[in-house]
Amino acid sequence: MEAGLSLKRVAGRDAPRRGGRDDAPWERGSSGRAGTGGARRFVGPFIIALAAVAVLVALDYWMNAGRIYRGVEVGDVALGGKTPEEAREIVLRRAEGALERVELRGGPEGEISFDARRMGIDYKVRETVQAAYAVGREGNLLERLGERLRAAYGTVQIEPRVDYRPSVARQRIEEVASRLDRPPRQAEVNVYGSEVDVVGSREGYRVDVEATMRSVGEAVEDMSGEARLVGRVLEPEYTTAEAERAAERARRALDGELVLTYEGRRWTVSPAAIGDSLDITARDGEFRVGVDRDRLRENLSGVYAAINQEPVEAGYEISGEQITVTPSRTGRAIQDEKLLGAIEEGIFEGRREYRIPVAVDRPELTTAEAERLKPTDLLATYQTNYLTYDDSPGRVENLEIASEAVDGTLLAPGEVFSFNELAAPLDYHDTKVIINGRVDTAEGGGLCQVSSTLYMAANLAGLDVIERHPHYAELPYIRPGFDATVWFGALDMKFKNTSPGYILIREWVDRSTGTVNAAIYGRPSGIEVDMRSEKVSETVDEEGNPVTTWITYQTVRKNGEVVFDGVLHKDVYKYLKPAAPDAPYDERPVN
Repeated sequence: MEAGLSLKRVAGRDAPRRGGRDDAPWERGSSGRAGTGGARRFVGPFIIALAAVAVLVALDYWMNAGRIYRGVEVGDVALGGKTPEEAREIVLRRAEGALERVELRGGPEGEISFDARRMGIDYKVRETVQAAYAVGREGNLLERLGERLRAAYGTVQIEPRVDYRPSVARQRIEEVASRLDRPPRQAEVNVYGSEVDVVGSREGYRVDVEATMRSVGEAVEDMSGEARLVGRVLEPEYTTAEAERAAERARRALDGELVLTYEGRRWTVSPAAIGDSLDITARDGEFRVGVDRDRLRENLSGVYAAINQEPVEAGYEISGEQITVTPSRTGRAIQDEKLLGAIEEGIFEGRREYRIPVAVDRPELTTAEAERLKPTDLLATYQTNYLTYDDSPGRVENLEIASEAVDGTLLAPGEVFSFNELAAPLDYHDTKVIINGRVDTAEGGGLCQVSSTLYMAANLAGLDVIERHPHYAELPYIRPGFDATVWFGALDMKFKNTSPGYILIREWVDRSTGTVNAAIYGRPSGIEVDMRSEKVSETVDEEGNPVTTWITYQTVRKNGEVVFDGVLHKDVYKYLKPAAPDAPYDERPVN
């Protein structure tokens, strides 16, 4: 059991006692004569005073014999003049409720009653009365007289003697708190189909355990048995009233179906679909009712599907050498933000009908423009023979794979053609290639013949070649200076359509003649191109192998007038060495 807890400082009887001897009531003088004279002057009155005090003490003792001195109180109960038995009855009556029950008043339940012992409270009535009776009767003479005087002319408070275990009381209060504490319930606004439902708010509550403990301590001290359950009401941030206001706004939005119109057509949107599109959010103590545009767009998907259509570009269909134009089609698209914004603004104001705003989306290449730019004439052709170099099945199939990747390509005015962009993603056979100046085997043999054939056709068509690389060595299937090697990821062959219209690129392999063929169709431009190449030198390298230098010339006429006549490029070719099994790859293959 814990020690008794004092909730007030003890005065009077329970105050600390002073120790030490009493000083003499007079002092001896510095000379015998003078001291003797002073003593004689004061002896008489002093003896009279002592006699008076003795009489008063005797009278006080006779008047309070067997009774508690007047002015002595326990808590706020006056016990002065009572015998110990009478005082005990008074204290018992005063503490009767507190001895048995402790009432916690306040809080959501109004009043909660506990057995005093379950609260850790056990009053010691007999000991309390004994302490009150002992006032003025214990200690030395001066202490007893002092306590009696204080009792006679004031009040001496005696704390009730009680065994109080605060830890037990705290446990009971915490049990109450666990039952009464609850967070506030926030109001809610929910939309189910076309119906709006409000969940009301509710106050919460939180017990202040420390403040309630202090009140219990005061009740123990004054033996009232009545303490306050101290707590705080927790107000919800979102109240029922605010939810009802938001619900009213939502109900206005659901008051009937929406009607959308476009060019004589009519669509309706049900209140349930509208409800599914509402967005209700709680923020800063308020409900905001708006429109979730993504969900509204989903609920209008049928309308979008009926109206929106992508524009169709005009195109070309190729059948042999015949080119026909496929017609274009104008597209249209609902002006999404404009429509949804209008609905979001008007739906809460009672507007039920909306005209759908639609924007026209025109194709970049219309039918008329495609007809104007349609390739109509053969601009140039070129041919190489693969029988003079390697007609193995794998290489011939590679020639066909790469040619088919290029064949049928349409190039708009100003557009750039890239051979690698079309040919690189495909799979090829391992066939003869030239690596580091030696004949070897690797994937993709034959692609350079396809690119070289197309390179010459592009030159003869008067197109602007913007990337070309020569081979390592002279090759039998094409004249030096007319070749264009490719290497995926490093070397490409590119040209730009500088003609006044679309060009159509055709490329194919003719197995009957053993040739690779390239042809370019386009709009007549009045341009004629001649190509020729000459060997200008022949030397040997450090190992005595021949090295040749070739210059390629080009003459360009426009409407019969020469606009260019000069060197197109200069190339150096090295000797083609025998195969070496361990020869490393380099960045300049020949195939």
